[in-house]
Amino acid sequence: MKIADRIPIVLYGFGFIGRMLAKSLLKLKHYDVVGVIDINPKILGCDIGELLNIGKIGIKVSNDPVKVLSERKPKVVLHATASFLDQVFPQLKVVIEHRANIISSCETLAYPWFRYPKLAKEIDKLARKHGVTVIGAGVNPGFIFDLLPAIISGACLMVKKIRVVRRINALKRRPSFQRKIGLGLTLDEFRELMSKGVITGHVGYAESIMLVGKVLGRKISKVVEKQEPIVRNVKVEGIKGQAVGYCGRKVFVRLEFVASASVKDQDAVIIDCENYKLKWVSNGTPGDQATVSVMINLIPTILKSTPGLRTIADYVPFSRPIL
Repeated sequence: MKIADRIPIVLYGFGFIGRMLAKSLLKLKHYDVVGVIDINPKILGCDIGELLNIGKIGIKVSNDPVKVLSERKPKVVLHATASFLDQVFPQLKVVIEHRANIISSCETLAYPWFRYPKLAKEIDKLARKHGVTVIGAGVNPGFIFDLLPAIISGACLMVKKIRVVRRINALKRRPSFQRKIGLGLTLDEFRELMSKGVITGHVGYAESIMLVGKVLGRKISKVVEKQEPIVRNVKVEGIKGQAVGYCGRKVFVRLEFVASASVKDQDAVIIDCENYKLKWVSNGTPGDQATVSVMINLIPTILKSTPGLRTIADYVPFSRPIL
């Protein structure tokens, strides 16, 4: 394949996920990394090849998104900077205005109408105006808690209840994830940092529930989320979270999340159907690599998609009419 035939990609955010995206893209013949945007002063002006320990490749980190987008003219921007839409909206806006499609790991962009309905409306309007597609997706939201049960439920005519359980050995995850769940903090430190939003635990429970509801044609009337620390020997060794999505007064979706230093990796999906039960269990999904894979695997779909703000639910083949 000629270089001119490759799809030009800009990476917005060059932290852990951004670098994993770069490493994967550089191995694939269909894509061409043409620019990288980040605000970290320690890496500005650095060749990304040297940052990846593969030698210079001629692409340097810039903190000027307008310059990078104007000069490089990417077809797709893979965005990985923060979890909350109100924080990343200015970044998304400048990308949309430069007519580039966006695939973002921002968790609350996965179903932004739940927490940020006004921003969701504005993003959709901007994307349609400039003829591009915007989507938020990764491993969670975007796969384990929503896409996977939605696909498995394709073998059910009438779904009564869905339960998804994700257990992660936190010691195997990157340091930023360990900080996010408060690993090693005292209980008082954990509570203080959670109240200030410095640590967040898992973000995206409600977004996943709303995505499942959208695919299965169920109107989610209420979502209840909660998280609490797992404490051992006075220190936080992880976090335990749960979210429940109701249809009317009945529980329709239950999500359970445990990230701890003392659990084994496991993912499980249990679906109660009208006449039988489906169960899927694995020995865990590597979250970071899965996020990268989901984002990259979405590129061909996004390039063929109708312009506007989309969700992973728009591309599931087993969508049902609203009940």
